[in-house]
Amino acid sequence: MSFSVLDHYKGFVLNSFIKKDINQINLLNKISLIWNNYNKSNFFFKKKKKKGIYLYGSVGTGKTFLLSLFSQYSKVGKKIHFNHLMNGVHDALNSNTNNNKLETFIRNLCKDIKIIFIDELHIFNIVDALLVKKIFLLLEENNMFVMTSSNFKPDDLYKDGLQRADFIPFIKYILNNYDVICVDSDTDYRRLTLNQSKTYFTPINNDTEEEFNLLFERLVDINNLTTKKIAIKSREIIFTKCSANVAYCTFSFICNTNLAHKDYAKIAKEFSLIFIEKVPKMTNEYSDQCRRFISLIDMLYDNKCSVVILAENPISSLCQISNLSIEFERTASRLYEMTIIQAK
Repeated sequence: MSFSVLDHYKGFVLNSFIKKDINQINLLNKISLIWNNYNKSNFFFKKKKKKGIYLYGSVGTGKTFLLSLFSQYSKVGKKIHFNHLMNGVHDALNSNTNNNKLETFIRNLCKDIKIIFIDELHIFNIVDALLVKKIFLLLEENNMFVMTSSNFKPDDLYKDGLQRADFIPFIKYILNNYDVICVDSDTDYRRLTLNQSKTYFTPINNDTEEEFNLLFERLVDINNLTTKKIAIKSREIIFTKCSANVAYCTFSFICNTNLAHKDYAKIAKEFSLIFIEKVPKMTNEYSDQCRRFISLIDMLYDNKCSVVILAENPISSLCQISNLSIEFERTASRLYEMTIIQAK
C-alpha cells in the first residue's frame, strides 16, 4: 500500500505535534487532487489544468504547515520564502553576468524539482510589483507547479500601491491560471499551540532554554527564517530570526536600544508573537531597560500580541527596582495574561 500525504499528516497527529482537523484533511485532499490533475498528460487535462495553487487566509490558519507538508511529501518540491526569492532576484539582476539574468536565476532555481512552494507572498513596493508576473511566467516556462501562500486574497495584493494598474495583470494571471483557495478557519493554530504550551520559562538554564527553543521551532519553519527591517525614526532595527509574523530576539537587543513608545508600537504592528530570551532580574542598574520593557509590553498588549519569555526570575520578582515597582505591577498583570499564566 502506497504512503500518502494524509499518512504523513496522521504521523504528526500520532506524535501529538498537531490535533486532527477535518478542514486540514479536506484541504490536503484538494491539493493532492489538483497536483494529480496537473500531472495527467491527456489533451483534455492539458487544456484545463491549473498552473498551481494560491492559498490565502489570516495568520495562524495553517497555510505554511500544510503546503510545507505537501512539498516535503512530494519529494520533488522546494520551499522558499517570498523575501528570500526576491532577494535572490535582485542580487541576480544587479550582478555582472549576461543579459538573461532573471531567466538564468529562475532556471537554476528550478533545477531537479517539479514543485516550488513560495511562502508568504506579499507585495509592498513598486519594484516587486512590476517583477512578480515575469517571475511567475518564467516558473511556468520551466514547468514548475507553483504553490504559494499569502495573508492576502489576490484582489487585495498591493492594495493602494503606486502604479497599481500595472500590477493588475498579475492578479488576473493568478485568478485565471491558479486554484485560489481560502483557508477559512476559526482556529488560530499558532495561538492554539501557545494555549497548550508553557510560555513563560524560568529560571534560565539548559532545560528551560531547550523548552523555549523547541516551542519556537514548533511554531515556525526553522529552515526558512527571514530578516525583517523596521524603520525606527531615522534608522532601522533589524530582527534576524523571523517567520511570517513571529520574531525571536534577546532582551538586550530589544531593551538596550534607545527605543520609545512609538518605536515599540511599530514593532507590535509588525508581529503577532515575539519570543524574548535572556530577560534578566531587573535591579537598579537595569532601570532604563526596565522602563523600555514596560513600554514594550504595553504596546504588545495594546496590539493584542502574544509573547513567550525566557527569564531569570518569575514574573512576581522580575522587577526589583523600588521606584518602578508600582508601574511594573501593571506590566506583571499584563504578562500573566499574555503568557497565559494565571496569577496566584
